[in-house]
Amino acid sequence: MYFHKAIGIVFYFLFFTAFSQEMSSGFKFAKLNRKFTRISFQLANNLIVVPLFLNEKADTLNFVLDTGVGTTIFIDSTFLQTMQADTSNLRKVIVKGGGIGEIITSYLVPKQHLQIGSLVASQQNVLVCSQTLHYISTYAGMRICGIVGYDFFRNLVVKIDYIRKELLIYEPQYFTEKILPKCKPSQIHKITLQRQKPYIWASYVNESNDTIPLRLLIDTGAGHSVSLDIGTRKGIELPKKHIQSNLGVAVNGVVLGKIARIKQLQIGKFSWLNVLTTFPDSSLVAFRDEGVSRNGSIGMGILERFDVTLNYPQQFCIFSPNLKYNKGFDIGFSGLELISQGKFYREYKIVAIHPLSEAHRAGLQVGDEILAINNHFTSLLNISQVYELIDAKEQTLNLLIRRAGKLQVVSFRTKRII
Repeated sequence: MYFHKAIGIVFYFLFFTAFSQEMSSGFKFAKLNRKFTRISFQLANNLIVVPLFLNEKADTLNFVLDTGVGTTIFIDSTFLQTMQADTSNLRKVIVKGGGIGEIITSYLVPKQHLQIGSLVASQQNVLVCSQTLHYISTYAGMRICGIVGYDFFRNLVVKIDYIRKELLIYEPQYFTEKILPKCKPSQIHKITLQRQKPYIWASYVNESNDTIPLRLLIDTGAGHSVSLDIGTRKGIELPKKHIQSNLGVAVNGVVLGKIARIKQLQIGKFSWLNVLTTFPDSSLVAFRDEGVSRNGSIGMGILERFDVTLNYPQQFCIFSPNLKYNKGFDIGFSGLELISQGKFYREYKIVAIHPLSEAHRAGLQVGDEILAINNHFTSLLNISQVYELIDAKEQTLNLLIRRAGKLQVVSFRTKRII
């Protein structure tokens, strides 16, 4: 596979402790006798997006399904008005965002009714940001209203089918009795929940050929394959061959770090060689400190190779390989980072260019708007399709761009950066 963002949404909600869950029960089947359901999702630039309904209204709200967060959060401040929330009487909660020093104020709003498919969460405590986090929508290529995590997974068994783009949801006892006996024991892995997030044990081989055990966050909201935090365990080291790169986006700018290939990653019986890995800058690791012992995370680049079943009630997961299991690991060949803008998020602007890329050598600039790619008009494409055209392989690209109101064509041949 390739990825163009090392990290999809870089959010670290450090306040998610028991206080926000005391009066909330999380999602459950609306009908007590229901044992199973399916929910289709969209993959928006490597993010799982599910339809959510608020307080039994007809409007469909796009929410990112992210195991890396706890309490459900609305990232659009207009929902304070929709919920008729009087902020003077609400608990104010401080959120650490993805960038260093990024602090976001939110409010804890009680007694909200949430619905996703045939699942409901009644009398739910939610967080609403005091400022709208537009950058998440520009990254996803659609309006994103919020992020749901632990509240969705806590009472249920959730299978993520990345190939069919659907969630299979089971009542835990039904899953244990009817589904679990059919699963291969070698595909079952113990997880631990800490601060409402799932962690799994893995290992990797460093440049000294030492095998280093790793405690990794399972993060469905991250676009990278593996991210390792240097300094959190002896033996986690940056390979000599690496590149400086943007690892994601945040309110206060890009998140910086390095990208390299590690010799081998192993999770249970599954292993891969030359895995593309991100190494966030140490200042970000320190800022992100959650009081949890972890060495990094696995994201979309690993998870999409499996049907991933997460069983929070019994604290285990199941990794069943799918058709993507043996795909290679590549960063985007173009070296371009884009955001989507406009009413329908179909206007694409360059926000970063890797200095080692052919795009940089060809003279592309931050702020250029891409109008067409090899005769494909970008206004007809979503952001995932745009990246597929520019990043999937080594090729010649002819880009029609607009710069300072003038049109021009820039041509170059993409290549592997690392």
